Amino acid sequence: MTLLLVILLGLIIGSFLNVCIYRVPRGQPYTYSDEEYDKFEGIVSPAPSFNDPPRSHCPHCKNQLLWWHNIPVLSWFLLRGRCAFCKAPISARYPAVELLTGLLAALCYQRVGLDLTGILLFLFCAALLVITFIDYDYFIIPDVISLPGSAIGVLIAVINAVSPSPPIGEPFVATLFESFLGLLCGGGFLWLVSTVYLKLRKREGLGMGDVKLLFMVGTAFGPACALYTIFLGSLVGSVLGITLILFTSRTADQHIPFGPYLTIGTMLYLFVPPTLLEVIFPL
Repeated sequence: MTLLLVILLGLIIGSFLNVCIYRVPRGQPYTYSDEEYDKFEGIVSPAPSFNDPPRSHCPHCKNQLLWWHNIPVLSWFLLRGRCAFCKAPISARYPAVELLTGLLAALCYQRVGLDLTGILLFLFCAALLVITFIDYDYFIIPDVISLPGSAIGVLIAVINAVSPSPPIGEPFVATLFESFLGLLCGGGFLWLVSTVYLKLRKREGLGMGDVKLLFMVGTAFGPACALYTIFLGSLVGSVLGITLILFTSRTADQHIPFGPYLTIGTMLYLFVPPTLLEVIFPL
C-alpha cells in the first residue's frame, strides 16, 4: 500500500514536472547567435514565447484547462490525446513524464525507503528528468536547476560532516572532501575536456550546461558517480550518435544534447547494481 501511494504521489509530481519542462525555458535568456541557430535548424525547438497564461492551458488555443484535464496519465486517455477545446493533438510525452516520475518515486522508495534520504534522492532524480527534456528540446541546461542542485549537494555534505550520526545516507556523499572531489571529477573533468577541445578545434564542443550538470551530480553523489556518469553517458551518446549518422541524414558536425545521456549514466549508477559494469567491462 505504501509503494502504491508513493507511485501515485510520483504521478502527481510528474504532472508538475511537465509544467517545469514547459515553463522553465520560457524564463531563461537565449544566447544563441544566428550562426548557432543555423546549426540547430531542424533539431532544436523554436525559441519559446513569453505570453503564456499563468495557469494550466492548452499551448495551441491558450484555453484554461478544467480540473479533470489535469489528472495524471488518465486525462490524456480520457481526452484521447487531444485538447478538449481546439482538438489539437496533445503530445504523449505528458503521460510519459508522469509515468517516469512515478517509476523514479518507486525506485527511490525501494532503494532507501521513505525517509529524508529517499525524499532528497527523488528530488534530485526529478531535477534530472526536467533537465533531460529541456536539453533535448532547446540544447540548454538551465542554471536555475543545476546551480541550486550543486549548492544542495554541498549542503548535504556539510550536514553529514558536522552531524555525529549523518542523517543523509547513501548514495549521497558523507564528507565535504568527497563532495569536492566529486565536483573535480565531474564538472572539473568536463570543463577540462571542453577547454582543450575549444583550443584545438577553435569551436565549442561541449556546453557549460553539461559541466554544471556534472557539478550537481558530483557534489551530491561523489566522484564514483561522476566518473560513472561521464563514462556511460559518453558511451551511450557515442553509440546513438554514430547510429544516427549511419542511418539518418545527420552529419558528424551536427549537435546532439549531452544532458539526457549524462542523466542515463547517473540513473544507472543510482539504481542498477554496480556489478553491471564489472560484467560488461571486467578490466
